[in-house]
Amino acid sequence: MNKFEYSEDDRLYLQMMQDNISRMASNSANCKTWTVTIVAAFLAIGCGVDKLNGWIALAFIPIVVFWYLDTFYLHLERGMRNRQKDFLNKAKELLSLNTNAADEQVIDDYNKALFQFAPLVSVEEDKTKGIVSTTDRFFSKSIAPFYGSIAICVLVVLLVLNWELLLQLLCCSD
Repeated sequence: MNKFEYSEDDRLYLQMMQDNISRMASNSANCKTWTVTIVAAFLAIGCGVDKLNGWIALAFIPIVVFWYLDTFYLHLERGMRNRQKDFLNKAKELLSLNTNAADEQVIDDYNKALFQFAPLVSVEEDKTKGIVSTTDRFFSKSIAPFYGSIAICVLVVLLVLNWELLLQLLCCSD
């Protein structure tokens, strides 16, 4: 197995990319934290005051907003990981070439990749290059169960607190 020696520029680029990926992961965690905090506040106020039982329905607003934000950050994080993998693939390709017979296209691709920081959005996965899809993250297994379970909990609390009103509406009693 060949051991690749990366230059200092490569290491700095990879460090910047890793810092961006860490920031996106931190933002995603913050979305989850804020969701729990705000929904808990809605539930506490709604359950604490008898006349405000319907107010709990407003808890769905932060759930949807933070679900979207969390999906956006996951999309960016996956895109940055793709960009990092793409750069590593190009660097390995360059380092594996004989320095005397280096292909100009490979060198040009590497030099361009060294200054690209935008997320690499991919619709299809390419497992040979380590590129993952960045689409359809709204129902990702790291996001949907969390926000879905919170939404179900809020719905259950809303139904339990307003059970008598629901029975009156369904039975059409006087």
